[in-house]
Amino acid sequence: MTTSETLTSAFVQSSLTGVGLLDHQNKFIEVNEAFCRIYAYTREELVGQPLSIISPADYRERAYLFYQDYIKGYETKGVKQIRRKDGSSATVYLATETVNNPSAGQLKLITVLELAGMSDVPAPQPVKGEKSIAENAGVALVRCNREGDISFVNNVARTLLFLPQGHKRLSNQVMVFSGNIHRELSLIQLLNDKPTFENMELLLVRPDDTHVWVLMSAKPIILEGELHYDISVVNIEPLKKLEKKLLTKIEELKNTNKQLDHFVYGATHDLKAPLASLSGLIAILRQEKDVVQKALYLELMDKSIYRLNEFIKEIVDYSRNSNQELKIENIDFKALVDEVFESMEYMDNAPKIKKVVKVDQKAAFFSDKHRLKVVLNNLISNAYKYSSTHRRDCFINVSVHSDSKQATIQVQDNGQGIPSEHIDKIFNMFFRASEGEGGTGLGLYIVKETIDKMEGNIHVVSELGQGSSFVVTIPSHMTTDTTQQMALNI
Repeated sequence: MTTSETLTSAFVQSSLTGVGLLDHQNKFIEVNEAFCRIYAYTREELVGQPLSIISPADYRERAYLFYQDYIKGYETKGVKQIRRKDGSSATVYLATETVNNPSAGQLKLITVLELAGMSDVPAPQPVKGEKSIAENAGVALVRCNREGDISFVNNVARTLLFLPQGHKRLSNQVMVFSGNIHRELSLIQLLNDKPTFENMELLLVRPDDTHVWVLMSAKPIILEGELHYDISVVNIEPLKKLEKKLLTKIEELKNTNKQLDHFVYGATHDLKAPLASLSGLIAILRQEKDVVQKALYLELMDKSIYRLNEFIKEIVDYSRNSNQELKIENIDFKALVDEVFESMEYMDNAPKIKKVVKVDQKAAFFSDKHRLKVVLNNLISNAYKYSSTHRRDCFINVSVHSDSKQATIQVQDNGQGIPSEHIDKIFNMFFRASEGEGGTGLGLYIVKETIDKMEGNIHVVSELGQGSSFVVTIPSHMTTDTTQQMALNI
């Protein structure tokens, strides 16, 4: 240290090391924040004052500190007991150095590192007849010198740091993260750069190239005149995995909230349209005298009410599917499909469409009856709505093949079909492939969500002007309760 640049770098070093600069009269001309913190003075109280300000005024107190240094052997090791301004004492590693400055002459540089209560503590030794506390601890414990030579290591540390028996030196790399920036360095370099730290989160790189998230703490200690480090390491890999799951859940919640906003916006829009239509028709009806026109307006009002009713029903289906768990029942597919067709026999196009139902159910099948009915209702009602009734051979075919493990349901029609550019979007919320039939855009979205809830999947093949085929595959949910139910039925 013979240049002003060296002096400047000394003052901007890690805040753990205190630095004080004295002139030829032994008066402070500069101190850094760490120096002030260690001695419990402010910069203003030190700069311009003699070195004696940080020494006890009473000779008895000075003698006591010298005696403490003597009996502990600190004098030859650079370790001293100091007294702070507030009267408390501390153990520090202290060094002085003479610096030549062209303009100011000879200056004295004092560096001081607080040892955080550490003193000459011998390496842990096992107690005869008992396992040592260090071995029983669930924390990895290591003691090493500045070069990484290990003087103590417990079994937890050997496992975590991948240190086989006979391995005498720390060779681990660590990744230190700060925001989006990270750097990789050796563990020893980190300790030499920053001797004291607590609960630093690091990604430990082990010699076998595996990576483990850890919380690490380190403190310096003086042993036989040399600087060593006591290190404790806790494996937080399980916590990091849990954190990752939590972050995933947070993202899912954000997406759910976004979807909910979209739902509320779309639902409000679709509820307003028929209500506005009703309001307008009522106003016209009040002024209308012609009986035939009145009947026409009433028919239009009835259609608006039907649209409202259908939309509310779909909202209820959506809510039930989102908030309720599966209710497992024994499913009779033939009865279920017939029930759905019967509920639609009064739809406008129903008498003109040929209905074909084929059910091949080879074993008992267990699933959620209500959800299955929601799926069939939507698929079959869409086949009615988008049928091509100008054809003589207009049909809706429903086929079911099931065994004890899964069921495959196909709903096929030769109706209007779906444009190829819309196939990938038909299951999106509020998407309408055709505006002509006044659909809500919720039906197929609910179908997809409901099938997902039942752990199934749906596939569609469609050609514009030729018709559509929806194929649904769902597993049978065999539980302990359903097995008992089957036994009772037998």
